[in-house]
Amino acid sequence: MSFSVVRLVVTAVAALAFAAVPVYPGAKMDVDGMKADRVRSPQRTDTAYITPDSYEKVVAFYRSQKGSQESKAISIGNDATQKMAMFSIGNYSIGINWPADVYVNGKVVARRGTRIAIGK
Repeated sequence: MSFSVVRLVVTAVAALAFAAVPVYPGAKMDVDGMKADRVRSPQRTDTAYITPDSYEKVVAFYRSQKGSQESKAISIGNDATQKMAMFSIGNYSIGINWPADVYVNGKVVARRGTRIAIGK
């Protein structure tokens, strides 16, 4: 087999492995946030994404996914200053948090948006 065929097969297998858990449309990988998470908890292996979309919109998206099971949804504070939901799809867990910390160089610079963490 040629190198390009092997690469195509590996790419296809990787895509199928993650196809069971869709990433929220338009969400961007939260690289700085994941680095900060791993400093605090080196054993973490989840992949995090951030979106400016509302918590409610993100939760509705994951509720609509085939095989999705919601295990936890909470609001903290009388004015719901923090919200969190947990879902499972197959062997994956999805955690949704609002407001999301925005990191730059490992430091929190703002709290805005909704964060989605996907892990096994």
